[in-house]
Amino acid sequence: MSRQHPALPHQGSAAGLPCERSSTSFWHSQPLPLLLAHRSTRNLPQTADVVIIGSGITGASVAHHLLAGRNGSRNNDHGLNVVMLEAREACWGATGRNGGHCQPLLFECPNDPSIGHFELANFHALQKLIMDENIDCEFVAQPGVRAIYSRHHLEEAEMALNIMRTTAPDLHKMIRLITSRKSLARYRIPSAKGALITDTAARMWPYKFVAHILSSLLTATDLKGTFNLQTLTPATSLSASPDSSGWVVHTPRGTIHTQKVVLATNAYTSHLLPTFADLIVPCRGQMSALLPLPSVRDDNRLQTSLGFLGDGLDDYLIQRPNERGGHLMFGGGRQHSPSIGVTDDSVVDWQTASYLRKRLVDALSLPRLEANSQRRTNGPASWASLVTSGLGALLYDQRPGLYVSAGYTGHGMPNTWLCGKAVALMVQKTIEFPNDPDWAVEMAAAEVGLPTSYRLTAERMARALQAEIVEKKDRTEMDRREAKDRDVGTVMSDRPPSGYA
Repeated sequence: MSRQHPALPHQGSAAGLPCERSSTSFWHSQPLPLLLAHRSTRNLPQTADVVIIGSGITGASVAHHLLAGRNGSRNNDHGLNVVMLEAREACWGATGRNGGHCQPLLFECPNDPSIGHFELANFHALQKLIMDENIDCEFVAQPGVRAIYSRHHLEEAEMALNIMRTTAPDLHKMIRLITSRKSLARYRIPSAKGALITDTAARMWPYKFVAHILSSLLTATDLKGTFNLQTLTPATSLSASPDSSGWVVHTPRGTIHTQKVVLATNAYTSHLLPTFADLIVPCRGQMSALLPLPSVRDDNRLQTSLGFLGDGLDDYLIQRPNERGGHLMFGGGRQHSPSIGVTDDSVVDWQTASYLRKRLVDALSLPRLEANSQRRTNGPASWASLVTSGLGALLYDQRPGLYVSAGYTGHGMPNTWLCGKAVALMVQKTIEFPNDPDWAVEMAAAEVGLPTSYRLTAERMARALQAEIVEKKDRTEMDRREAKDRDVGTVMSDRPPSGYA
């Protein structure tokens, strides 16, 4: 998170809008025709009860839960008119560009087990919805593996597990720490120093999940057109309505007057809320889709969702179903190109792409004869994505009628669905109880089990602004990584291959 340090000048600047020509994500290789350039009405509505800005999994969750009836059916009990604005095509941001894995990190916050319980509940909510609605998004539950490659990260993992014996014994029972060579080899990570294993993780095609949710809302006859999706319509600014009764959302196609605004804008949040420039900072990542080599194909395919953690290392990997190509969906390599504060996802960095093509040979200890045959898919082989380095899920701005759910710090899939539900409930309950909005928000948070630490408060923002700025912290991590690479003699070519900018 980019923050103002007492001894340093202000570092952050507001994010720009999403660039018009993004790099091509593999997840967008099968777009839903209904959603392409979709505008539910030819003209932009002049008014709405709720405007949702952003159409990724957070925005889809907010819309789904706003328009769902008491029994979960889509019948809009509250009679709300909801407009969703998207700067590009639907689900063309982080959700449509991520790693495709949902791995709750139950051990990440040992002193606050409510976070682990929330991520676990989020996982089960997604799993149930996908099963109930038979959503074809390649969702498969499988073990989650967090491979650890540095001594101090391993020590932190051991300490976390020790703390959880007292703070979260139920979660502690769901986690195993392995360090033996034999056990690590069994999980295909023989070069790791250790690994944390859970049985609760999954892989999925995130765009197809969101496309199903949005298309269901658009075609639901019971909603009678109360959900209006406007793609290719960026929100350029927000202002208070002239009578101070709500908000005006400004776009190149006109303005919308609304009582409630929900920002599901993640990396771009500070474009609309410049005061968040030091709280939610864009972070550019890169993903790849690789055709499987013989040693990770068919019966030899990976059976887990993998994360790789070390000094300056935060890579991630899943494998698609055999019958659908078995692609290795591998992301990371952030140490090879600028990332913090970068919002341009149109460029594919060649050094990062080269790293992603070659890294798995070492990480999975594949036969060296396969190293030279690492193949790219015929579709998009590598693409850029934006995540955030920020406070974590930020929910409910204390200005009346403005809500924020963003800042997932690259860990959105185990958080976004229920965060979106929490915001939807906050909106609904503040409409039902307009004279006591604070109580309504508390009730909504309690109903979803939202961790207290996810709530946006003035005190939390003040603490964040006193912490070390993310650029400095990130540089320290990357310096450690570069020193390690020098020690082992890692050399990267300084010439880009043809086809890269």
